[in-house]
Amino acid sequence: MARTVIDDYLDDLGTRLTGTWWERQAILAEIGDGLNDAVEHYSAQGLSLERAGTAAIEEFGGPTVIAAEFVPVLSSKRIHRYGCTFTAIGPVIGVLWGTAALLGSFSAVPRSLTIAGLVLMGLAVVLGVPCTALAIASTGRASRLVRIPTRLAARALLVTATVSVFIDGTLLITLLTLLAEAPRDLVILPVTFGALVSITRISIAVTSVPRLGPARCAPALWPTPPA
Repeated sequence: MARTVIDDYLDDLGTRLTGTWWERQAILAEIGDGLNDAVEHYSAQGLSLERAGTAAIEEFGGPTVIAAEFVPVLSSKRIHRYGCTFTAIGPVIGVLWGTAALLGSFSAVPRSLTIAGLVLMGLAVVLGVPCTALAIASTGRASRLVRIPTRLAARALLVTATVSVFIDGTLLITLLTLLAEAPRDLVILPVTFGALVSITRISIAVTSVPRLGPARCAPALWPTPPA
C-alpha cells in the first residue's frame, strides 16, 4: 500500500514539474529515494506500510509545494537553454540569408524597401542581442555577477523570441513574394536552407512562450547559479 501511495504522489508531482523529461526523471528519482528512506524510518518505528507512506509524504510536503521549490532551478536551465539556442541559430540564419542576398536572390526587391527592411531588422537585432545576452548571463555561471530575478530573465528572452519571429517572418514573406514575382532570381540552396532554419527558429520562439510562463509570472524567483 505504501508503494502505491508513493507512486501516486510521484505521478502527481511529475505532472507539476517543468523542465525536460530527463530533468523531471532525475528529480522524481531523488524524491522517490527520499520517500522510500522515510518509509523505512517510520516502518522501523512500528507504523504499518500504509501509515508509513502517508507520514513520509506529509513530511516531504504536497506535490504543489515541492514542484514550486524546483521552479527556480528548472526555469533558469530552460531560459539558459533557449538563450543559447537563439544565439547559435542567429549567425546561421545571417550567413544563409546574407549569402542568398549577395548572390542576387533579392535583386527584384525595390531598393527603398530593402533599405527599410534592413533598418528594421537592424533595430530588432540591436534590441534582441542584449536581451539574449542578459538572459544567458543571468542564468549561467555569470549569474553570480549578473543578479536579476528569473521573471526578468524570462521576459528578456521573450523579447528575443518576438524579435526572432519578426525577422524570420519578414524574410519568409519576402521569399514568398519573390517566388510569385521573380522566382528565377532565387538561388536555391541558400534560400532553401535559410527558409528551413528560419521556420525552425520561429517554431522554437513560439513554443518558448508558454514554456517560460511559470518563470515570467513568478515575481519572487531568482536564478540558481550552476554548481
